[in-house]
Amino acid sequence: MAKSVIQLHGSFRRRIVPGQLGLLMACACSSGNSELASRRALPPPAAEAPLGFVDDGQAPAAPVGELAPIDINAVLGIEPAHGSFRGGQLALIRGNGFSSRVRVWFGDVEVPAEQVTATRADRVQVSVPAGVPGSVAVSTQNGDDVASRRVLADAYDYDAFYVEPDTGPTSGGSTITLVGAATGWDGQTSVQVDREPCEVLAIRGAPGGPQELDCRTPSGTEGRKSISVTSADATDTLLGAFSYEPGAALQGGLSGEPLANQLSVHVSAPGGSPIAGAYVILGSSFDLDLLAQPDATVRRTDAAGAALFARPFDGPALVTVAARCFQPVSFVDVPVDTVRAELTPVASPECAEGSPPSFGGAASPPVVIRGELVWKGAVEFQRAGWTNVPDAQLADERRAAYVLQPSGDAEARFRLPREDSAITLDSPGRAGYEFQLATGAGSRTLYALAGIENRAVNPPRFTAYAMGMLRGLYGNPGDVLEGLAIAMDRTLDQALRLDIVGPLPAVRGPDRLEVRVAVQVTGSGFAILPNARREGPLAGMVGETVVGLPALVGDLAGASYSVGAQAFTGAGRAAPLSVLSLLTARDTTAPVVVGGFVPVPTLTFGSDDQINWNRELGVSFAGTGTEVSLVRYEIRSGEGLVTWSVNAPPAAAAFRLPDLSLLPEGDLLPGALDIVVSLARVPELDYAKLESEQLFRFSWEAYAVDVGSTRYDPSVR
Repeated sequence: MAKSVIQLHGSFRRRIVPGQLGLLMACACSSGNSELASRRALPPPAAEAPLGFVDDGQAPAAPVGELAPIDINAVLGIEPAHGSFRGGQLALIRGNGFSSRVRVWFGDVEVPAEQVTATRADRVQVSVPAGVPGSVAVSTQNGDDVASRRVLADAYDYDAFYVEPDTGPTSGGSTITLVGAATGWDGQTSVQVDREPCEVLAIRGAPGGPQELDCRTPSGTEGRKSISVTSADATDTLLGAFSYEPGAALQGGLSGEPLANQLSVHVSAPGGSPIAGAYVILGSSFDLDLLAQPDATVRRTDAAGAALFARPFDGPALVTVAARCFQPVSFVDVPVDTVRAELTPVASPECAEGSPPSFGGAASPPVVIRGELVWKGAVEFQRAGWTNVPDAQLADERRAAYVLQPSGDAEARFRLPREDSAITLDSPGRAGYEFQLATGAGSRTLYALAGIENRAVNPPRFTAYAMGMLRGLYGNPGDVLEGLAIAMDRTLDQALRLDIVGPLPAVRGPDRLEVRVAVQVTGSGFAILPNARREGPLAGMVGETVVGLPALVGDLAGASYSVGAQAFTGAGRAAPLSVLSLLTARDTTAPVVVGGFVPVPTLTFGSDDQINWNRELGVSFAGTGTEVSLVRYEIRSGEGLVTWSVNAPPAAAAFRLPDLSLLPEGDLLPGALDIVVSLARVPELDYAKLESEQLFRFSWEAYAVDVGSTRYDPSVR
């Protein structure tokens, strides 16, 4: 008999042989890992010795009682037994006598039928509805059969708070927000992460109502950790609420008081490890021979990755950071006294000998996820056909399905997975069609698409007709998550009308436009669909309809359509270009106006007498500039091996960078340079409070790009 392993968010890992289900549920709290163990389990057996035996040294006596009859319907337990009051997490209810029409209640709230999947008579997979903090009963009933209704009292706990984000670097220092309901947080409240103090930074909201608490995490070890909040002599602990990850990025950028008499610069690698010995340069010129002087414009970072300039400043500063085996970075017109620079490593064999600081460990083993794609409508607990996917019409076509993970890039194009990963009508399975994938540790959302594919054409073609979702998974490194089910009951039959107001083209372009629609299924995850794009000449793209979208109901309630557009130049999609990336729509009832493009930029850069780049940069664009909140340059050398990133406010139209060839390390590579300038509109960006995530495209509502090419010869000054 096949085994089943399942681990859900905040829960524990179990291997289950169906014949041992009752024993398992009786001792479900025996996990040795307190961080992963469920907070609720079934009561232990009433007797420690086998029933009917007396420990008197004599031969066993006849049983003194009879076993209670087995109830044909029962609710035995739920995994995990707790979760956020906002709901949405996946849970597995164990019991017996469930039918395929089983209904589930958490307290008085019934789970919508489309969020209940029963593939066997002894377990039901559900998406937990929202609730209020505290314990609720879990009830089940087969359809309208009241006689089959069973209740497990106090079976599920809604936690009093949840954490955003729920991951951070092992080095600590990241800011997390605890979101509470009916909590009593005040000025005396303290927070601990894995028993270490988390510095409370701010509390919003009155005690007894909705509240938010910000705190700065301590350093820790890799893995999921508890968070404890203590107020008025009462402590509320949430197990496995926060995960330390070696590769997670520490928040960087600009902060502090207005720049006056000192400037502090902190330099780190990804994950927060400090970089000692990095060069920090003020302005466009410096002299290494004056490195030790109090008024020097160049300093090296100490063991903590810090450099301090104690001197009067009469205006905003240009700050540049460079280090061996790391990409240089500059901040133009810095108006505050604190800069946190995160440097990206150079992917070069010369830098693979241990010279850069270590900021990650060995690769963690993957999480393996196994389950079945389930279509409803068959004989009880037997698999059905693909009723919402049409038959293939051509010899080279077939019905196929794929299990995918949301992309962090709303602009990503759908890529047809490898042919050997396809799920087909010939795939094995019990209640559905088996799938397996390997992924990284942490919280995961999966979506599945089923449709018609043709790999005989170039490029291969895939048209999706059905979709399924699976939310609320969590896996630790090396875990095996089995026995999952993705209900393929959502048809891709919605259409969204787009009214397009394109950008004004410059002399060199753009001249073509593409629009696309993705589905934002998590805070930063997008389900990319294969048929949700339209393209044509910029002048003719006024109104378009994108079809093949899912309705945002059921397990997609709360999701949104992410609408984007890209105006580009020529068949090669070249610059100049202007991109809209973060328009949203909640339904398909009204057209979406696709407008508000950032103006197309014109890049300028200076050259010396030998036609080499002289470190001067500039940009110009039409309009008032209110459409632009950030300018970002990327100077790429060695075909992108070493890239100098430069960040500036829109008002910094032209400036000159320092000569990094004067340093013993950290310069660009000589030869051809590609210079890319991006104008970005970033929601709520204040340059004086610039955050590192705002420097990257996934945070931009809209942006426009121009490119240029030149050469760099550090021997010529």
